[in-house]
Amino acid sequence: SEFKIKRGYINIEKRIAPNLSFRITPDAHQDDTGDFKLRLKYLYAEFRPPDIGFLTQMKSEVGMGHMPWLDFEEHINPYRCQGTMFLERASTFNSADLGISIRGNLFGQLDEAYQTNVSKYYAGRYGSWHLGVYNGGGYHAVEKNTNKALEGRLTIRPMPDIVPGLQVSAFGISAKGNQSDTPGEAAPDMNVLAAMISYESRRLVATAQYERGEGNQSGTAVDAEGNALPHDGYSLFAEVRLDRASKFSVIGRYDWFDSNRDDPFADVAKRYIAGVAWQFHKGNYWVLDFDRLEHSVLGRKSEDRIQLTLQ
Repeated sequence: SEFKIKRGYINIEKRIAPNLSFRITPDAHQDDTGDFKLRLKYLYAEFRPPDIGFLTQMKSEVGMGHMPWLDFEEHINPYRCQGTMFLERASTFNSADLGISIRGNLFGQLDEAYQTNVSKYYAGRYGSWHLGVYNGGGYHAVEKNTNKALEGRLTIRPMPDIVPGLQVSAFGISAKGNQSDTPGEAAPDMNVLAAMISYESRRLVATAQYERGEGNQSGTAVDAEGNALPHDGYSLFAEVRLDRASKFSVIGRYDWFDSNRDDPFADVAKRYIAGVAWQFHKGNYWVLDFDRLEHSVLGRKSEDRIQLTLQ
């Protein structure tokens, strides 16, 4: 058992002009020795280009900014305090990197009632999108090769007037793992293609996603010859809000990840999460959950955790 500070953020943001702002986010974390260190998670300038036809509310980040997927998913599943999202927890990639990106909505935004009662994030009327080019090493690693990571997300909201909370998303990465690409030692491939269907309402949030790819961001998911390992997996999440004010919720999640789909003896990890949450003030939670991780490899024990988190 242990007490642990899992994340310590402070956001420093300044708007210089209507179309220009800056953000710096120090991130406190505990290293393997137990010492608390301060590193930077975000450090970027944000430009806001004018609307171009159906491309609206655009933002461009230059510096160490958001990658297209995890920030989007975390604003549907707000329980990042329980643990990282599915693809990050599988050590595929993390949430920020050095580069340049642009994102925006499709055909304006949903009405104020939806944004107030359900979610104000990524509230494009017909969906949203995000494209970026990055170093590929993530926010806490130096770039070890000359390749760049191309990443993109496209989200479609097919029935904004009938079922505004329904969205269908596709996400992809084409990159190299963050290993040396010196002559005779090519960096391994790192590719991801994922899809997710999600639903948000005042009382229910649910997602289902599937991913298929090879390698990982760090370049460590390789075989003995240094070739990227093919992987796939899926994740299901649901939150039921028990009262109209969204103070009390029940949450559940199931992750399934095959670290090498070509090897029947490779480990297949199954994670079960169940918990209850109390939002005692807007955006502030107590979360009590049970987390079980099972492995398919014989002799590798399951891992169980009970956790009480203040966010």
